[in-house]
Amino acid sequence: MSSVCLTPKETSEALIVTAQNKVAMTVPKRMIMSIMAGLYISLGAQGFMVTYENLFLRAAVFPVGLMLIVLVGGELYTGNCLMTFAYLQKKITLGDYTKSLLQVFLGNLIGSLIVVGLLYFGGVYNNTALSETIVKIANSKLSLTFMQSLSKGILCNILVSLGVWFATTAKDTTGKILGCWFPVMLFVLCGYEHVVANMFYLPMAAIFDHSITAAKVIIDNFIPVALGNFIGGGILVPMMYYRVYHK
Repeated sequence: MSSVCLTPKETSEALIVTAQNKVAMTVPKRMIMSIMAGLYISLGAQGFMVTYENLFLRAAVFPVGLMLIVLVGGELYTGNCLMTFAYLQKKITLGDYTKSLLQVFLGNLIGSLIVVGLLYFGGVYNNTALSETIVKIANSKLSLTFMQSLSKGILCNILVSLGVWFATTAKDTTGKILGCWFPVMLFVLCGYEHVVANMFYLPMAAIFDHSITAAKVIIDNFIPVALGNFIGGGILVPMMYYRVYHK
């Protein structure tokens, strides 16, 4: 074992142990960690909004959300898709995996809505340019076809799950930060779809554009993007590397 970082096989084994710890959490602990993760991703998304006019800068600040989750602690739907490693190794049951992932999804949504409320009541979106920009972003996301949202969701979580992989590989804080930054920066730069980030963008935009309804958000975005995120980070990445390192 290297003193600097884990090998890819060691990293996949570490992810299996992590998954076992995740399903062993009590429900209150899992919900708290999930709410905090949704909150952190939303803070990164707000940084994206503030720097929206500069493409590279907005891609550069968004990954702070994942850094906070990795270094402080949090349960993120997209990162937790890597629990598939443990399921394939029969270290966790399908029922525990599904229950954990759904609870985390709900907690992420609650955390995101908390940030929406704090920013709205804090007057941050009294800035007309900011509110108009988030409505434009939301309508752009909601105009995608099911297949477009699904595909962008897959591409997104290939990168986000690999950001979690990189952070797991690293043994030092700097390595974990850089491991989070590069893949997540790339997904934002390329305009892919992350369901937890959208839990912030779309509800915030709905405050200013009443044509954006809960049903439209769920059907046109959350469902295809969440499914795409799972395919990318819960099927493609773990199943390929399970075949490579464990079969």
